[in-house]
Amino acid sequence: MGIGLNSVDHKPANDLLTRVLPAHGPPLGRAWLKSVAEDFQVTEIPRFQPDGQGEHLLVEIRKRGLTTAEAVERLAGLLGVAPRAVGHAGRKDRNAVTTQWLSVHQPGGRQLPVPGAIAPGLEILSAARHSRKLRVGALAGNRFQIRLRGIDVPRAAADRRLLRIVHHGVPNYFGRQRFGRGGENVAKALAWQRGELTIRRRDLQGLLLSAVRAECFNRVLRHRVETGTWDRALTGDWMILDGRGSVFAAADETPARLAQRLALQTIHPTGPLPGVGKPLVTDKAQRLEQAVLDEVPELTALLIRRKVSAQRRSLRLRVAELAWWWPATSELIVGFRLPPGAYATTVLGECFELIEAAGVD
Repeated sequence: MGIGLNSVDHKPANDLLTRVLPAHGPPLGRAWLKSVAEDFQVTEIPRFQPDGQGEHLLVEIRKRGLTTAEAVERLAGLLGVAPRAVGHAGRKDRNAVTTQWLSVHQPGGRQLPVPGAIAPGLEILSAARHSRKLRVGALAGNRFQIRLRGIDVPRAAADRRLLRIVHHGVPNYFGRQRFGRGGENVAKALAWQRGELTIRRRDLQGLLLSAVRAECFNRVLRHRVETGTWDRALTGDWMILDGRGSVFAAADETPARLAQRLALQTIHPTGPLPGVGKPLVTDKAQRLEQAVLDEVPELTALLIRRKVSAQRRSLRLRVAELAWWWPATSELIVGFRLPPGAYATTVLGECFELIEAAGVD
């Protein structure tokens, strides 16, 4: 399988990060992830189609063995623009085959790039004019097809666990990708907060702040998993519509209607992405969240100092269109669709201890 293998199971990357706790029981066994790039395939689901006019290009690319930043640099070089003129909806893994959209600011009606390979591991699939720059998060979701190898789990046990995920979803943890290589982004953020590290680039500051918020959220979610409340409403909770950002107070629904919608996974409880702003939650939900966040006051203080706006995120992740098949006794192919900001490894980690052969973007 190669050397330098990294476990991506439920262990934290360093002592600052909370341990991810699965909701459906401990991992059934081990599975190898990303033995080759083709084992991990991701396709962006766009939120809109090119409108055919404007100062931007929407370019659909397929990449293999490249980070999104590297793909941006190569496309920018081909089109004669600075990398900052290229937008994307989300970063994608290096050790994978990924299809995604990039926007390029290129006014003046220049000729569209021709589909085909433009660099090793990078090809253009299509291109069209568009009126707006592509912004982070501007996609409907991502579709995954993942081949797991070396599985040491009885097929029937894995089938039962996957079927449980269909009916109940999984905790919506942030994956280790959010925390940087070796989970170092939270530590860097704290060093920045203390004046021990200078971070001038706004994009790097944003990465550190997002890691801090993700760590706070994961801590609250872990506590909700420990108490069996990650998929049900507490007094004072706020709900979120599945696949959408709309939130509402749990008290706005009757208990019977609320329970029905939770069982159908059309709504989910939310957890905090801390920052500036009054918490929406009240009563028991607020007391729980405050008790957990009081354990990491330096993290919440950093978010307030940097004037990050408080938001809510779904505690539960519905795994849409989940299907799987066994091409061999020890190999499993899993396909599913996730909303933006959700992690495939979070889904698979509810079944297996994942052993990964390479890092991610």
